[in-house]
Order: sequence, then structure tokens, then C-alpha cells
Amino acid sequence: MGPGSTEQGRCARSAMPGGERPCCRRAGGSGRGALVEPAAFAALLSGGAHGYDVRREISELMDGDLEVDPGGLYRVLRRLEDEGLVISAWSEGESGPQRRDYELTADGREVAKDWLVHLRERERLSGRLADVLATALGEESVPTRDGESHV
Repeated sequence: MGPGSTEQGRCARSAMPGGERPCCRRAGGSGRGALVEPAAFAALLSGGAHGYDVRREISELMDGDLEVDPGGLYRVLRRLEDEGLVISAWSEGESGPQRRDYELTADGREVAKDWLVHLRERERLSGRLADVLATALGEESVPTRDGESHV
């Protein structure tokens, strides 16, 4: 991306009918809650699953670094279904009550690709900002939570 261009602009150019891609509309936010939607996409890319399995898959994919609130996850899944990015159907559980199984639609896979672009850009900008802060603080390198050092 060149000077003056933004991820928001790129995403808006590839907008779905009626507005911007969902990854751009909800690109703001802070904390781990802002990662629930792209984490749900990541979990569903391997195939359909019910909400509990989506939650478990997110935790496994992230090596336990991201634990999502079940209520928040179900709200995200319902919103994604309303937007046509996920479909769901009731199924009989092996034991116990029925449960709702979720699966990505073709549009959902496209938005997952948009999320990938958005998160890579956010990662790049966060790294640059961390480097600027480290330089301003006179730090040679700054260790991260995982023990790596960045200059």
C-alpha cells in the first residue's frame, strides 16, 4: 500500500452490496474481544461445527492465548448468519438436546480473506509503532510476551 492508502480504502473497494466488508466495519475495537469474529472464521474454515466446538477450536488454534466468551461468540455467529456469511441448521446431539451447527458460506470465505489482509496490515503497523516507541525510549530491543526481542 502506498502513502495515503488505507486498509479501509482497499476493503471498501471490494465491498459487498450495501456497504463495506464486515471486517472493515468492525475493524475498530480493542482487546481480545475484537478478535472473536476473525477467530470464528478461522475455526469454521476447517468445516462446520456447533458453537461449543467453534469455541474449543479457537482455543486450540490459539494455543489457549485466546479464550472467547460463549455469549459473545454466539452473538457473533448470529450476526454473521444475519449477514449471510454463515449458515446454521439444527442437529440432534449424540446425547442431550439439539444443537445448532454453523458453516461458512462462499461470502463468508471471502470476508475471511478480507480479515486476513486487515490483520496482516494491523500487524505490520503495530510492529512499526512498537519500533518507534522503542527508539523513542532508547531501547535497543523490547522483549515480547513470548520472549522474542524486537529492535
